[in-house]
Amino acid sequence: MRWSLCLALGLGVLAVATGPARAQATAEGAAKLQAALEAWQPSVGTLSLDELKDATQRIPVPFSVSDWRVTPDGDGYRVETPGFRWLLSQAIDQFQQPYVISCDAETLRAMPAPEGRFTLSSDRLLSCGLDNVGRITAQSRHVSGTVDPAPGASTEITVTLDQATFGPWQTRAPTIDRLELTRTARSRADGRSDIAARIAISGLSLFFPDGTGSLTIDQGLFDCGMPGFDAHGLVRAAVALATDAGHPAGADSAALQDRLVAALGEASTSTLTAGGLRAERNGIAIKLASLAFGLGYRNLARDSGDVTVRLDAAGIATEPAWANGAWTPTAGTIQISIEDFPIWQIFAASFAGRQMDEAAEQRLLREARIRILFDTVRLTAPEAGLDFGGTIATNPDAVLGSAGALKLRLTGIDGLVKALQADPKASEAVAGLTMLQVLGRQVTAPDGKPARDYDIVIDPSGKVLVNGTDIQALVPKDL
Repeated sequence: MRWSLCLALGLGVLAVATGPARAQATAEGAAKLQAALEAWQPSVGTLSLDELKDATQRIPVPFSVSDWRVTPDGDGYRVETPGFRWLLSQAIDQFQQPYVISCDAETLRAMPAPEGRFTLSSDRLLSCGLDNVGRITAQSRHVSGTVDPAPGASTEITVTLDQATFGPWQTRAPTIDRLELTRTARSRADGRSDIAARIAISGLSLFFPDGTGSLTIDQGLFDCGMPGFDAHGLVRAAVALATDAGHPAGADSAALQDRLVAALGEASTSTLTAGGLRAERNGIAIKLASLAFGLGYRNLARDSGDVTVRLDAAGIATEPAWANGAWTPTAGTIQISIEDFPIWQIFAASFAGRQMDEAAEQRLLREARIRILFDTVRLTAPEAGLDFGGTIATNPDAVLGSAGALKLRLTGIDGLVKALQADPKASEAVAGLTMLQVLGRQVTAPDGKPARDYDIVIDPSGKVLVNGTDIQALVPKDL
């Protein structure tokens, strides 16, 4: 009886798999698919090469070069995309160029799926490159994804490259065992989208010039989320800034820059994580079991916004081991939040294709009266530790330009001073640490180890007090 039931189920699955032929693709289906793809990754239209380069500097998400084109092709669809570009990092100054991933035109195959969705696929090799690095070649490439044209639905497409190589390179070219680029966008009723982008790598090997060393990473992931993102609005404003047609007589470029910033949405998060890192140079190696860097903003508004930066590291080790390794951090966490930060103005300046000069930036930060919160600053070593926290606020009326209160706890400083005293080359470090010892308040940490606490006050009058002592009074006048 059980055997008969299994046979019946098997025949049923076979019947479905070999059922009637798929219906022919339609022009209506092609139009829906093309609109969904354009919403997922908008295009900049037809631009000259110079205009395209200029627009790229203002668009921090993947976008298509020219337009999507979808046509019926038997029981599926032929999807033609003229390539895409993705700005990974902007130019910091005239000496460091931006990093942009760019891929040439390609053709994808789309097939109808249940509930009005479409699946995308391709195994063709594609020519891609990373600006200022070189072309990206791979032994194999695969595209997979699902497109859902329904309102409020999401579209996700992944490009996978195996055995990728970047070149040409000064010496040995960087290699990646596997590289995956994924972009997801969920449409919203207000015309905006919740978007996410990720780059996952495994087996990265990077070699320094002249064979002096290398950097290897077992696993790496860049993950970015931007809810409420207006992709089309950002692209239109970027193109208007990049083209002469966007600058008619009397046009206000500042308004276009504001449109660019407004298109970003009120919040964003991005995280770069890596596992199994090893950097080796000139016979010295630094290893990290894991490393993560996160950056995000929220409450983005014309007058202010909030920013959070976080860094986590674990399993830090060196080869050969350092002489004072017992006091060398093996793990750490740093998280800093900045409130009332003028994100809008800084973004607008970067979208204008220029970096704000240092004097203007300092003036902007002072006038904004930002608050810097040291949420978590913790470093741990086998025989030592550091915990730091508190708040500093900029204040143009303060002598030092800021005021605040901070707390610091050092564990193991007594042992470190004793160890350094045996090293004649560490006399200056010993002198500074000895002064720090004297200023500290002796306490016992929760783990039973002796520690020293420091209450630090930055006074509007210009005084810096450590446990009530004005440290400026301790500094020799001739220094």
